[in-house]
Amino acid sequence: METIAQAATEAGPVAYTDSTILAERTRTRRKEKATVWALRLGALAAFVLAWSFVTRQGIMDSTLVSTPIDVGTSFIKQLSDATFWTDVSATFSGAMAGLVSGAVLGILAGVTFVRVPVLHVAARPFLTLMNSLPRPALAPIFILWFGLGFGPKALVAFSVVFFVLMTSTMGALQALDHDIKQLTQSLGMSKAQRFFKIELPSALPAIVGGLRLGAVYSVLGAVVSEMVGAYTGLGQRLVVVTNNFQVAETFAILLAMGLLSMVLDLSISGLQKLVTKWTR
Repeated sequence: METIAQAATEAGPVAYTDSTILAERTRTRRKEKATVWALRLGALAAFVLAWSFVTRQGIMDSTLVSTPIDVGTSFIKQLSDATFWTDVSATFSGAMAGLVSGAVLGILAGVTFVRVPVLHVAARPFLTLMNSLPRPALAPIFILWFGLGFGPKALVAFSVVFFVLMTSTMGALQALDHDIKQLTQSLGMSKAQRFFKIELPSALPAIVGGLRLGAVYSVLGAVVSEMVGAYTGLGQRLVVVTNNFQVAETFAILLAMGLLSMVLDLSISGLQKLVTKWTR
């Protein structure tokens, strides 16, 4: 022991301050981000190069799969087209309306069913039946009822988001630790206090995670409705270019749909980080 202490004394004290630890963590996070972006860009470059190779070598017919250059050119042309932004606005507004309404009512339904289990048991067969209905089959019915405008795409998006958020909310609330429930009862907390101070903060990360999934599905629902029938929207635009065998334009519109879903996902991802920090 004396030898170890003497060696440590001769080596000199090593002081790890808070600033040193923080700087080390910052460097680690930067390295991780650089690695992630390198992998992303590498995978994208490999995909584009493979696509270019198979079309140039005639392995795949470019008239069927187009080429990366043609798709990129078509995408830029779409961005300069005013009607393209009209279609983006139509799809985005329908998806957002379905997302917001479906999220609010889905969360409320999930909370209600957890608080009143007998109500959930009674409604379960009807919920299963409605959730099992294919959304493309619902779109013509909504169009018949509400026309080719805003309503059908918002309703189809709602029909998807509602069940996603209801299921996420119920699963998060039911997963609360039994010991915590016993502790809150022993402390004499009321049901309202237990819900707002314990159950809801614990369930929020899972609920927001379900909201991220619902955001992607809301765009999918709106596009499906537009493909069945609509005046404007990316789905209707996709049907037109596909029927005209415009392959590059088709991939460009699919790229726009993917980017729209990514924007919504990133926005809710930021909300999820804030909720996670707050609950911690």
